[in-house]
Amino acid sequence: MSAFSGVYPILYSFFGADGRLDHHAMRLQVDRCITAGVHGIAVLGNVTESNKLTHAERVELMELVGEAIAGRVPYAVTIGEPSIDGQKALARVAEAAGADWLILQPPAVKGVPESEIVRFFGAVADTASLPIAVQNNPVNMDVWLSNRSLLTLHRNHPNVSLLKGEGAASWVQQLIEATGGSLDVFAGLAGIEQIANLESGCVGLIPAPDCVDVQVRIHELWHEATEASRAEADRLYKEVLPLIVFMTRNLQTHQLAVGKRFVAERLGLGDVHVRPPAAASTPFQLSEVARIGGWLGPLGGNEQ
Repeated sequence: MSAFSGVYPILYSFFGADGRLDHHAMRLQVDRCITAGVHGIAVLGNVTESNKLTHAERVELMELVGEAIAGRVPYAVTIGEPSIDGQKALARVAEAAGADWLILQPPAVKGVPESEIVRFFGAVADTASLPIAVQNNPVNMDVWLSNRSLLTLHRNHPNVSLLKGEGAASWVQQLIEATGGSLDVFAGLAGIEQIANLESGCVGLIPAPDCVDVQVRIHELWHEATEASRAEADRLYKEVLPLIVFMTRNLQTHQLAVGKRFVAERLGLGDVHVRPPAAASTPFQLSEVARIGGWLGPLGGNEQ
């Protein structure tokens, strides 16, 4: 279908002491993720803190990351503007910045009929020249679509050929079955059920970069489909699961407060400068992450 698959880390936004985007840190994050073997890179999701970026900074980040990737791996960009015209405009910017596919977030407007959300996405998709995914997250977002509406969206707008399906693996499996495999589904939620997601029919995963090197290896071992490779995939999954569970307890107080610092350490960066409002990490959080995740070492090896 879409030909996109594998593990796509959704990048953290790193800021400098001056409060602006840290271009060096962002390029380093891209390079080391690619060195770690990722199958693609994504930006402007929740861990990118896109809600704290101005429109100009979102454009700056898209262009910066596109230049850093330089065509080495596919590039996915999340579009979360609250209006149809806003999403259309940012989609054009993403395409110019080198994006290979787009992930559309629903507008955070509660209580509207699903048909209106389908119409919203369809209007954006009809003017986009790239493959489109919808971010469907009943766990962390106020607005999502039923399986029936997702199938209608794909049928009426064929370039809507992917889905960022975030929820329990059993829900994702039912979604894949109900839509007849017509959408290439990437799991989310940091990969907390990565093996089950692969078993359910997901083509890939969009996690934070925290342990993406291990998640890439799990993905590849599972697809080797031998008894030994599946056993090794299970072993690695069990090793990294405590870290994933700890990070995903809360996006703001765990994944952003601690995960970004953890990745910065794995990248060999110095101090992490946060953009307010932001939760501060606690000594206990940092010590616990070191205990359960310190075995991972540098992300992408020791390259600088």
